[in-house]
Amino acid sequence: MSRAIKTLIILIIIGIIGYFSYTFIQDWHNSELETVRNEVREELKSPDETDIPQEKLIQAFGEPRQEAAREDSQASQEDVHRKIMAFFSYLDSQEYVSAYISEGGTFEQFQQAVRTLSANPPVISGETEALYTLYSNMSHFFRTLGKKKVYLIRDILRNEYEIIESVMDTFYAWFTATDGTGVGDRPSLKMLYDYSAYFLTTLSGRSYLLRRAPKIRILTTYYCALIVDKANDSLLNSMGIDIRPHIKTLINEISSQTGFIHKERYLSELTVLQEKYQL
Repeated sequence: MSRAIKTLIILIIIGIIGYFSYTFIQDWHNSELETVRNEVREELKSPDETDIPQEKLIQAFGEPRQEAAREDSQASQEDVHRKIMAFFSYLDSQEYVSAYISEGGTFEQFQQAVRTLSANPPVISGETEALYTLYSNMSHFFRTLGKKKVYLIRDILRNEYEIIESVMDTFYAWFTATDGTGVGDRPSLKMLYDYSAYFLTTLSGRSYLLRRAPKIRILTTYYCALIVDKANDSLLNSMGIDIRPHIKTLINEISSQTGFIHKERYLSELTVLQEKYQL
């Protein structure tokens, strides 16, 4: 076979690969745009009140005993744990949840998800070096947890949106009330760090957050920044994530965003980080 024919064949193969790669990325891009449009429509439909829905909070977490503080006292840790267990019991009683769970309960589903996600973290470094890696990261939660669990999480976020700020606050307090190794199937600091890196630094993670409602996106970024700060304190920031740009962005977004119940506390904690990292 002559060199000219070989060259022509190679060019044809490259062209075919390029065409399918372009088509895949274009289809994915169009799909992402449509998903974002749908999320924005849903966000515009749903009210974003600053008043805490006390009745629903009591249903979800039980009667309040004391503030959910992030102190190291045994009483505070026990109260946070009680609220977490009450929340899972509350989810088990919801009709929309029963469609996804045939046996066991949501706490068991949560434990399984933690183990699965911990054993199969997303790719952080070199995500865009190969199309397959990028695609795998884009579909990480579907691929790792399966469609049923992902849809359950989606429906929880939708149905519990009005108390989601309190839910995220309580879960963060519960996650970080250990020595970092993970207790009772709670994620370890290493796992929290891996997924914080995913959301803060990868194209896939940022794309995922852009498809969420603004409140969920901002709060997820906020807690990811706090987790990376903890990793810095524990000398576990192995990827060298710089949270300073995120601190600046969070201060601007939280300052201008309405609907946050604990807005002043978030800004206070971010101000402490701003001083700590000399911004």
